[in-house]
Parts: sequence; C-alpha cells; structure tokens
Amino acid sequence: MQTLQKKEMKKAYQQKKTIGGIYAIQNTKTNKWFVRESHNIAASENLFQFSKKINDCPEQKLKQDWLQYGSECFCFIVLEELEKNEQQTRKSFNEDLKELLQIWLEKLSEKIFY
Repeated sequence: MQTLQKKEMKKAYQQKKTIGGIYAIQNTKTNKWFVRESHNIAASENLFQFSKKINDCPEQKLKQDWLQYGSECFCFIVLEELEKNEQQTRKSFNEDLKELLQIWLEKLSEKIFY
C-alpha cells in the first residue's frame, strides 16, 4: 500500500467520531435483560451478532440461559447513543456513560436483570 494511502486512512480513522451508548441484551424467552454501557456501541453490536452466528455467548452472566434457550432467543437493543465530543477525554466519556447507565437502570427498574 502506498504511503499516501496509509496516511489518508490513518487521518480518516482519527477523525472518525466515537459513538458510545447504552445497550441491552434481552432474553425473549424469560424477558430478562442484561444492560451495559459501551464506549463503541457499533463494536458491541457486531460482537453480539458474531457471537450469535458462532453460538458463543458474549457475556458470562448470560451463558447458562444462552446454553438452555439458544442464541436465537437473545436480541440486542440500543437504548441510547452518546457521541464523544472532541475535547472530551476517554475517562470523562466513560464517566458520562456510567452515569447514563445508572439513569437507564432506574428507567428499566421494573425489568428483571441478569
């Protein structure tokens, strides 16, 4: 690959916006929810979809039900996305995500959690 192409690719990657957020993995058989924050929501969803394809549970807390009910009984739900602003540090962004997670856990308090 030419040096110019590598530089352009690197620059494009660095300028890419970071989208984090809160997601849930729901067991549609038991209606149990696993709610978590992610600094890269797209990567979390990709991992989940890949895990379903190879039938490998992405989260240890879900493993028993994953084996009992099968991967097809689980779905990935994006609850809220949060964009990291350019001046924000990764630590600050993670703190914002943790606060957002607490808000969502309170909103979903009637749900059954893993």
